[in-house]
Amino acid sequence: MRKKAPDTARKRVRAPTAAATAGSRAGLARDHLVEAALDLLQEAGLDALSTRRLADRLGVKSPALYWHVHDKDELLGLVADAICARMALPAASLSFRQRLEAIAGEYRRVLIAHRDAARLFAEQAPTGPHRIKLYDAAVGAFLDSGFAPPEAVAMATFYRNYLLGMIAEETRQAWPTRPETLRPTVALGIELSQLGDNARDYPNLQGTAGLLADIDPAELFRIGLKVLLDGMECRLGEIAHPARAKSAGSREKRKP
Repeated sequence: MRKKAPDTARKRVRAPTAAATAGSRAGLARDHLVEAALDLLQEAGLDALSTRRLADRLGVKSPALYWHVHDKDELLGLVADAICARMALPAASLSFRQRLEAIAGEYRRVLIAHRDAARLFAEQAPTGPHRIKLYDAAVGAFLDSGFAPPEAVAMATFYRNYLLGMIAEETRQAWPTRPETLRPTVALGIELSQLGDNARDYPNLQGTAGLLADIDPAELFRIGLKVLLDGMECRLGEIAHPARAKSAGSREKRKP
């Protein structure tokens, strides 16, 4: 009789320690753990979110946490998904542009409200029921508008990366690691204003110090999103009228 090969793909389940069992019996529920982790993230930031500090906050020993999560990475995934649960998804009846504008607005609203959330979203894979639902909504907007599946997934990923990049920059300014941290554009404006005669080395930036200082992150996000969606709608036009797009491309090539 042939022996059955071991199932190497199955994760080994770690038996809970006595301390973990005690933590569970004390009423430590996963939802309670995630809420406490969210509070710690808001107060101290992502780098300070450790299982040791979380256990101290909950009044249990660190092993008690492992009754509910395998490791810190799983904990961070749960925190990211809990943050994502606070986003409202747009109705499928809205237009392509309206759906993506609504998702972008919710992304920005929720991630700005939670310290280091944009960084957390960028570092953690978009797994968990709420994050997958959000990704599904974005892909659905592209599919329903006429994009083929491969391009719909690529466009949704590009769109997500734009949102995370812009929001991450804005939240770094909203939650600075040092109180004296200036917005990058403000810091550049100050540097330019102090160059004196050396400012002539940067002719295109002369007189822009005030403009850089006045850049509003919310307006910058709106402008960038408009440019992005304008380009995506142009791509939709190419899909709907491929012959016209090909003809336009040929004319561009013939230009001297």
